[in-house]
Amino acid sequence: MSVRILVVDDEDIVIQCCLRILDNSAYQVEYARSGLDALKKIEESPFDLIILDFMMPKMDGMEVLRRVKQAQPSIEVIMITGLDQAETALRAKILGVFDYLPKPFDPDDLKLAVERAVEMRQPPQGNHKAAATPSA
Repeated sequence: MSVRILVVDDEDIVIQCCLRILDNSAYQVEYARSGLDALKKIEESPFDLIILDFMMPKMDGMEVLRRVKQAQPSIEVIMITGLDQAETALRAKILGVFDYLPKPFDPDDLKLAVERAVEMRQPPQGNHKAAATPSA
């Protein structure tokens, strides 16, 4: 099953960068250029992961994060921002953000954050029967 990712940023260069980094057959990547557009897309169909910019006009990423987590708490969110403020990162963590990357981010850092977020959504693998068997 393909992982659905929504990239939300008001800057085309960031959207294109994320699309290029995540160009992988395991990911179905869409984008939104505003918080309102992102919320509309999320209502219309489910996403597994959102890569969300903090600074956007009209509705900032923190408000989008709050609304997403209220409506669909299981969606993982990676927040990206040009602001390097510990307070912003802490507020995002409290609201349920999975990871927080400062712009400009290293492509490998984004890939790793996405892979970790996707792993969090996967059911644990292993031999449950063997784990349930009492030892002698």
